[in-house]
Amino acid sequence: MNKLGLNAPQFPGLQTGKLNMEQVRDLTKKQRRLKGYTFNVANGQSQYDLQLSGTARILLGIQLIPIAPGTDTYIQGFQSISQVSFKVNNEIIIESMHPNFLTNYSNDEEFCPIPRALSGTDQITISFTNSGATEVCAIAVYYI
Repeated sequence: MNKLGLNAPQFPGLQTGKLNMEQVRDLTKKQRRLKGYTFNVANGQSQYDLQLSGTARILLGIQLIPIAPGTDTYIQGFQSISQVSFKVNNEIIIESMHPNFLTNYSNDEEFCPIPRALSGTDQITISFTNSGATEVCAIAVYYI
């Protein structure tokens, strides 16, 4: 429990001498990061490259959200995109899955966990099969 209450310093370890600045920087490097993408997924097959920071070392997971202005996408889900595949360095992580399984409908957590080690020079691709009209897909990639 925080004994200092509301007036606690922002970096308590640094204030009390327990952590030096380099240790605080190291701690910051190990914190979760997010990168977002938005794609207009047209009819047919499409593939997109997802570029992460060169400092990315661990992929934590992803979340997909359908974007359809004027509709309640959180209830309707994806209407036209029928399949999604996800690869990291040519390793198939997700194959031919309906995208609604990667949204907040099917996950109790903030994102769908798919932990993988990264090297900073990774090739990450997501592929879609869309059998209807163009649909907008927002993607959040969680990593350390």
